Amino acid sequence: MDLNHRSPGYEPDGISRLPHLAKPTATVHRLQTTVCFRFPKKGAFLRCKPLPLTMRTTGHLTALMLALLFCMPFSGCLAGEVQDDSNPITMAVHYDSTSGTITERIQNNAILTQTGVELSFDFARVTSKAGAMKSFTLDPGDDDEGGNVVTVNANERAELSYTYLTHGLFTVTLSATDEANNNAKISLTVRIDKTIDWTQSNTDDPPTMTVSTTPDCDCPIAEKITVDSTISNPEDLVPATQVTTTWHLNDPDGDQQAFHTEQIGDGQEATWTHSQYNLASGDWTLEVTIDSGNDSISIHHIVTVLYEALESTPNPLMIETPDEASDSLSVLQNKK
Repeated sequence: MDLNHRSPGYEPDGISRLPHLAKPTATVHRLQTTVCFRFPKKGAFLRCKPLPLTMRTTGHLTALMLALLFCMPFSGCLAGEVQDDSNPITMAVHYDSTSGTITERIQNNAILTQTGVELSFDFARVTSKAGAMKSFTLDPGDDDEGGNVVTVNANERAELSYTYLTHGLFTVTLSATDEANNNAKISLTVRIDKTIDWTQSNTDDPPTMTVSTTPDCDCPIAEKITVDSTISNPEDLVPATQVTTTWHLNDPDGDQQAFHTEQIGDGQEATWTHSQYNLASGDWTLEVTIDSGNDSISIHHIVTVLYEALESTPNPLMIETPDEASDSLSVLQNKK
Protein backbone atom coordinates (compact mmCIF):
# COMPACT_ATOMS: atom_id res chain seq x y z
CA MET A 1 0.00 0.00 0.00
CA ASP A 2 1.38 3.33 -1.02
CA LEU A 3 1.54 5.38 2.14
CA ASN A 4 2.06 8.54 0.12
CA HIS A 5 -1.19 7.99 -1.76
CA ARG A 6 -4.17 9.86 -0.32
CA SER A 7 -7.72 10.12 -1.35
CA PRO A 8 -9.18 13.50 -2.28
CA GLY A 9 -10.12 15.48 0.83
CA TYR A 10 -7.79 13.70 3.20
CA GLU A 11 -4.46 14.98 4.49
CA PRO A 12 -1.56 12.89 5.84
CA ASP A 13 -2.85 13.38 9.38
CA GLY A 14 -6.02 11.51 8.42
CA ILE A 15 -8.32 14.49 8.98
CA SER A 16 -10.71 15.44 6.21
CA ARG A 17 -10.57 18.97 4.87
CA LEU A 18 -13.85 18.57 2.98
CA PRO A 19 -16.90 19.61 4.99
CA HIS A 20 -19.14 16.79 3.72
CA LEU A 21 -16.55 14.17 4.70
CA ALA A 22 -15.47 15.66 8.06
CA LYS A 23 -16.65 13.73 11.10
CA PRO A 24 -17.95 16.13 13.76
CA THR A 25 -16.91 15.65 17.34
CA ALA A 26 -20.07 17.29 18.72
CA THR A 27 -23.35 18.71 17.47
CA VAL A 28 -24.67 22.10 18.61
CA HIS A 29 -28.43 22.55 18.65
CA ARG A 30 -30.17 25.91 19.09
CA LEU A 31 -33.46 25.26 20.82
CA GLN A 32 -36.31 27.40 22.04
CA THR A 33 -38.79 26.47 24.71
CA THR A 34 -41.71 28.29 26.30
CA VAL A 35 -41.86 28.52 30.08
CA CYS A 36 -44.91 29.54 32.15
CA PHE A 37 -45.03 30.00 35.91
CA ARG A 38 -48.13 29.53 38.03
CA PHE A 39 -48.32 31.33 41.39
CA PRO A 40 -50.21 30.07 44.46
CA LYS A 41 -52.50 33.10 44.56
CA LYS A 42 -55.70 32.20 42.78
CA GLY A 43 -56.03 33.88 39.43
CA ALA A 44 -52.48 35.29 39.44
CA PHE A 45 -50.36 33.94 36.57
CA LEU A 46 -47.09 35.09 35.12
CA ARG A 47 -47.33 35.30 31.36
CA CYS A 48 -45.56 32.70 29.30
CA LYS A 49 -42.47 33.74 27.35
CA PRO A 50 -40.04 32.01 24.96
CA LEU A 51 -36.71 30.98 26.48
CA PRO A 52 -33.85 30.44 23.97
CA LEU A 53 -31.42 27.60 24.84
CA THR A 54 -28.02 26.72 23.38
CA MET A 55 -26.23 23.53 24.49
CA ARG A 56 -24.30 20.55 23.25
CA THR A 57 -26.11 17.24 22.94
CA THR A 58 -24.44 15.66 25.95
CA GLY A 59 -27.42 15.25 28.24
CA HIS A 60 -27.55 18.85 29.54
CA LEU A 61 -30.93 19.49 27.91
CA THR A 62 -32.58 16.76 29.95
CA ALA A 63 -31.14 18.12 33.20
CA LEU A 64 -32.27 21.67 32.43
CA MET A 65 -35.81 20.60 31.56
CA LEU A 66 -36.06 18.64 34.81
CA ALA A 67 -34.93 21.72 36.74
CA LEU A 68 -37.55 23.86 35.02
CA LEU A 69 -40.30 21.34 35.76
CA PHE A 70 -39.25 21.29 39.41
CA CYS A 71 -39.34 25.09 39.72
CA MET A 72 -42.70 25.67 38.05
CA PRO A 73 -44.94 24.92 41.07
CA PHE A 74 -43.05 27.44 43.27
CA SER A 75 -43.61 31.17 43.41
CA GLY A 76 -40.61 33.35 42.52
CA CYS A 77 -38.25 30.51 41.50
CA LEU A 78 -37.20 32.11 38.22
CA ALA A 79 -39.24 35.30 38.38
CA GLY A 80 -39.62 38.32 40.67
CA GLU A 81 -42.37 38.87 43.20
CA VAL A 82 -45.83 39.81 41.93
CA GLN A 83 -47.17 43.02 43.46
CA ASP A 84 -50.04 42.47 45.90
CA ASP A 85 -53.03 44.38 44.55
CA SER A 86 -55.58 43.01 47.01
CA ASN A 87 -56.28 46.42 48.62
CA PRO A 88 -59.59 47.67 47.18
CA ILE A 89 -58.83 51.37 47.88
CA THR A 90 -57.41 53.56 45.11
CA MET A 91 -55.46 56.49 46.63
CA ALA A 92 -56.12 59.14 43.98
CA VAL A 93 -55.07 62.12 46.12
CA HIS A 94 -54.33 65.45 44.41
CA TYR A 95 -52.12 68.29 45.70
CA ASP A 96 -50.84 71.41 43.96
CA SER A 97 -47.68 71.98 45.98
CA THR A 98 -45.19 70.13 48.18
CA SER A 99 -42.93 73.03 49.20
CA GLY A 100 -42.98 76.56 50.55
CA THR A 101 -41.21 79.14 52.69
CA ILE A 102 -42.37 80.41 56.06
CA THR A 103 -41.54 84.05 56.83
CA GLU A 104 -40.77 85.64 60.19
CA ARG A 105 -40.43 89.41 60.63
CA ILE A 106 -38.41 90.72 63.60
CA GLN A 107 -37.98 94.41 64.31
CA ASN A 108 -35.84 95.78 67.12
CA ASN A 109 -35.75 92.30 68.73
CA ALA A 110 -39.56 91.92 68.69
CA ILE A 111 -41.37 89.37 66.50
CA LEU A 112 -43.93 91.26 64.42
CA THR A 113 -45.42 88.55 62.19
CA GLN A 114 -44.97 84.92 61.25
CA THR A 115 -46.48 83.55 58.05
CA GLY A 116 -46.75 79.79 57.67
CA VAL A 117 -47.07 77.54 54.63
CA GLU A 118 -50.48 75.98 54.03
CA LEU A 119 -50.60 72.78 51.96
CA SER A 120 -53.85 71.10 50.89
CA PHE A 121 -54.63 67.53 49.86
CA ASP A 122 -57.77 66.60 47.92
CA PHE A 123 -59.18 63.13 48.70
CA ALA A 124 -62.38 63.60 46.65
CA ARG A 125 -61.36 61.01 44.07
CA VAL A 126 -60.27 58.31 46.50
CA THR A 127 -62.50 55.26 45.95
CA SER A 128 -62.87 51.69 47.21
CA LYS A 129 -64.24 48.58 45.52
CA ALA A 130 -65.47 47.41 48.92
CA GLY A 131 -67.87 50.29 49.52
CA ALA A 132 -68.06 53.95 50.42
CA MET A 133 -65.19 55.80 52.08
CA LYS A 134 -65.42 56.35 55.83
CA SER A 135 -62.52 58.64 56.80
CA PHE A 136 -59.47 60.48 55.49
CA THR A 137 -56.32 61.22 57.53
CA LEU A 138 -53.40 63.62 57.13
CA ASP A 139 -50.26 63.21 59.23
CA PRO A 140 -48.03 66.27 58.48
CA GLY A 141 -44.92 64.62 59.98
CA ASP A 142 -43.91 67.52 62.25
CA ASP A 143 -44.94 65.92 65.55
CA ASP A 144 -43.59 62.58 66.80
CA GLU A 145 -46.48 62.17 69.21
CA GLY A 146 -49.12 62.54 66.49
CA GLY A 147 -50.73 65.58 68.04
CA ASN A 148 -51.02 67.33 64.66
CA VAL A 149 -52.70 64.45 62.82
CA VAL A 150 -55.96 65.48 61.12
CA THR A 151 -58.76 62.92 60.57
CA VAL A 152 -62.12 63.81 59.01
CA ASN A 153 -65.38 62.07 58.17
CA ALA A 154 -65.34 61.26 54.44
CA ASN A 155 -69.02 62.18 54.19
CA GLU A 156 -68.34 65.69 55.47
CA ARG A 157 -64.99 66.72 54.01
CA ALA A 158 -62.68 65.59 51.24
CA GLU A 159 -59.96 68.28 51.36
CA LEU A 160 -57.48 68.37 54.24
CA SER A 161 -55.15 71.31 54.84
CA TYR A 162 -52.29 71.95 57.22
CA THR A 163 -50.18 75.02 57.95
CA TYR A 164 -46.48 74.52 58.67
CA LEU A 165 -44.84 77.00 61.05
CA THR A 166 -41.44 75.28 61.31
CA HIS A 167 -38.87 74.32 58.70
CA GLY A 168 -37.69 70.88 57.63
CA LEU A 169 -38.06 68.02 55.15
CA PHE A 170 -41.25 66.42 56.43
CA THR A 171 -42.64 62.97 55.58
CA VAL A 172 -46.37 63.39 55.07
CA THR A 173 -48.63 60.32 55.37
CA LEU A 174 -52.03 60.37 53.67
CA SER A 175 -54.41 57.53 54.51
CA ALA A 176 -58.01 56.51 53.83
CA THR A 177 -60.41 53.99 55.38
CA ASP A 178 -63.55 52.58 53.79
CA GLU A 179 -66.74 51.27 55.42
CA ALA A 180 -65.31 47.74 55.45
CA ASN A 181 -62.34 49.08 57.50
CA ASN A 182 -59.87 48.55 54.67
CA ASN A 183 -57.02 51.05 54.97
CA ALA A 184 -54.60 52.41 52.40
CA LYS A 185 -51.90 55.06 52.67
CA ILE A 186 -49.25 56.87 50.69
CA SER A 187 -46.25 58.92 51.83
CA LEU A 188 -44.59 61.94 50.29
CA THR A 189 -41.89 64.45 51.19
CA VAL A 190 -42.63 68.13 51.84
CA ARG A 191 -39.90 70.79 51.89
CA ILE A 192 -40.44 73.83 54.11
CA ASP A 193 -37.76 76.56 54.12
CA LYS A 194 -37.66 79.60 56.40
CA THR A 195 -36.84 83.27 55.81
CA ILE A 196 -36.18 85.69 58.67
CA ASP A 197 -36.57 89.39 57.88
CA TRP A 198 -34.65 91.12 60.72
CA THR A 199 -34.21 94.88 61.24
CA GLN A 200 -32.61 97.09 63.84
CA SER A 201 -32.78 100.87 63.61
CA ASN A 202 -30.36 103.56 64.79
CA THR A 203 -28.13 101.55 67.10
CA ASP A 204 -24.54 101.99 68.18
CA ASP A 205 -24.55 98.55 69.86
CA PRO A 206 -26.09 96.13 67.35
CA PRO A 207 -27.77 93.06 68.88
CA THR A 208 -27.06 89.55 67.60
CA MET A 209 -29.42 87.74 65.26
CA THR A 210 -29.96 84.00 65.93
CA VAL A 211 -30.75 81.51 63.15
CA SER A 212 -31.62 77.90 63.98
CA THR A 213 -30.69 75.22 61.44
CA THR A 214 -32.28 72.39 63.44
CA PRO A 215 -35.28 70.96 61.54
CA ASP A 216 -38.56 70.19 63.28
CA CYS A 217 -38.44 66.55 62.16
CA ASP A 218 -36.23 63.49 62.05
CA CYS A 219 -34.61 64.49 58.76
CA PRO A 220 -31.40 65.99 57.34
CA ILE A 221 -30.54 69.54 58.39
CA ALA A 222 -30.72 72.44 55.98
CA GLU A 223 -28.45 72.46 52.95
CA LYS A 224 -27.38 76.09 53.34
CA ILE A 225 -27.98 79.51 54.87
CA THR A 226 -28.15 82.54 52.60
CA VAL A 227 -27.40 86.01 53.96
CA ASP A 228 -28.50 89.23 52.25
CA SER A 229 -27.70 92.07 54.64
CA THR A 230 -27.59 95.85 54.31
CA ILE A 231 -26.10 98.31 56.80
CA SER A 232 -27.02 101.99 56.51
CA ASN A 233 -25.23 104.98 57.97
CA PRO A 234 -28.06 107.52 58.31
CA GLU A 235 -27.24 111.03 57.21
CA ASP A 236 -26.89 113.44 60.13
CA LEU A 237 -27.70 117.14 60.15
CA VAL A 238 -24.06 117.72 60.96
CA PRO A 239 -21.86 115.68 58.60
CA ALA A 240 -20.09 112.92 60.47
CA THR A 241 -17.16 110.69 59.72
CA GLN A 242 -17.50 107.35 58.06
CA VAL A 243 -18.07 104.18 60.06
CA THR A 244 -16.31 100.83 59.66
CA THR A 245 -18.44 97.77 60.28
CA THR A 246 -17.95 94.00 60.06
CA TRP A 247 -20.41 91.15 59.63
CA HIS A 248 -19.58 87.91 61.49
CA LEU A 249 -21.36 84.58 60.79
CA ASN A 250 -20.69 82.10 63.61
CA ASP A 251 -21.56 78.41 63.92
CA PRO A 252 -23.29 76.82 66.97
CA ASP A 253 -19.90 76.39 68.66
CA GLY A 254 -19.22 80.12 68.38
CA ASP A 255 -16.53 79.71 65.72
CA GLN A 256 -16.53 82.30 62.96
CA GLN A 257 -17.26 80.77 59.54
CA ALA A 258 -17.48 83.92 57.41
CA PHE A 259 -17.03 87.68 57.76
CA HIS A 260 -17.02 90.86 55.71
CA THR A 261 -15.87 94.42 56.47
CA GLU A 262 -17.04 97.68 54.89
CA GLN A 263 -16.40 101.41 55.35
CA ILE A 264 -19.68 103.32 55.10
CA GLY A 265 -19.80 107.07 54.61
CA ASP A 266 -22.37 109.40 56.08
CA GLY A 267 -25.75 108.83 54.35
CA GLN A 268 -24.49 105.73 52.54
CA GLU A 269 -25.02 101.98 52.87
CA ALA A 270 -23.18 98.71 52.21
CA THR A 271 -24.43 95.19 51.42
CA TRP A 272 -23.06 91.71 52.08
CA THR A 273 -24.41 88.57 50.43
CA HIS A 274 -23.17 85.12 51.41
CA SER A 275 -24.16 81.44 51.14
CA GLN A 276 -22.99 79.13 53.92
CA TYR A 277 -22.89 75.37 53.20
CA ASN A 278 -21.82 72.38 55.33
CA LEU A 279 -24.01 73.44 58.19
CA ALA A 280 -23.97 72.11 61.73
CA SER A 281 -27.25 71.65 63.53
CA GLY A 282 -27.99 74.28 66.16
CA ASP A 283 -28.16 78.06 66.59
CA TRP A 284 -26.04 80.11 64.20
CA THR A 285 -25.49 83.81 64.93
CA LEU A 286 -25.07 86.83 62.68
CA GLU A 287 -23.30 89.70 64.43
CA VAL A 288 -22.45 93.22 63.30
CA THR A 289 -19.65 95.12 65.00
CA ILE A 290 -18.80 98.80 64.69
CA ASP A 291 -15.03 98.78 64.39
CA SER A 292 -14.55 102.57 64.14
CA GLY A 293 -16.69 105.69 64.09
CA ASN A 294 -19.29 107.02 66.49
CA ASP A 295 -22.36 107.02 64.24
CA SER A 296 -25.42 104.92 64.86
CA ILE A 297 -26.32 102.49 62.09
CA SER A 298 -29.42 100.70 60.84
CA ILE A 299 -29.31 97.01 59.92
CA HIS A 300 -31.55 94.94 57.67
CA HIS A 301 -30.81 91.18 57.52
CA ILE A 302 -32.68 88.73 55.27
CA VAL A 303 -31.50 85.24 56.19
CA THR A 304 -33.01 82.11 54.63
CA VAL A 305 -32.63 78.51 55.80
CA LEU A 306 -32.79 76.37 52.65
CA TYR A 307 -33.13 72.60 52.31
CA GLU A 308 -32.11 70.41 49.42
CA ALA A 309 -34.92 70.14 46.85
CA LEU A 310 -35.98 66.58 47.76
CA GLU A 311 -39.72 67.22 47.90
CA SER A 312 -42.17 64.96 46.09
CA THR A 313 -43.52 66.05 42.72
CA PRO A 314 -46.90 67.83 42.99
CA ASN A 315 -49.93 65.93 41.74
CA PRO A 316 -52.47 68.59 40.70
CA LEU A 317 -55.92 67.73 39.43
CA MET A 318 -55.99 68.33 35.70
CA ILE A 319 -59.43 69.62 34.68
CA GLU A 320 -60.09 70.17 31.01
CA THR A 321 -61.69 73.55 30.26
CA PRO A 322 -64.51 73.83 27.69
CA ASP A 323 -62.11 75.52 25.26
CA GLU A 324 -59.56 72.71 25.68
CA ALA A 325 -62.31 70.14 25.17
CA SER A 326 -63.45 71.77 21.93
CA ASP A 327 -59.84 72.04 20.76
CA SER A 328 -59.29 68.35 21.48
CA LEU A 329 -62.47 67.46 19.57
CA SER A 330 -61.42 69.49 16.56
CA VAL A 331 -58.01 67.83 16.56
CA LEU A 332 -59.64 64.40 16.61
CA GLN A 333 -61.99 65.36 13.76
CA ASN A 334 -59.09 66.65 11.67
CA LYS A 335 -57.27 63.36 12.11
CA LYS A 336 -60.20 61.39 10.62
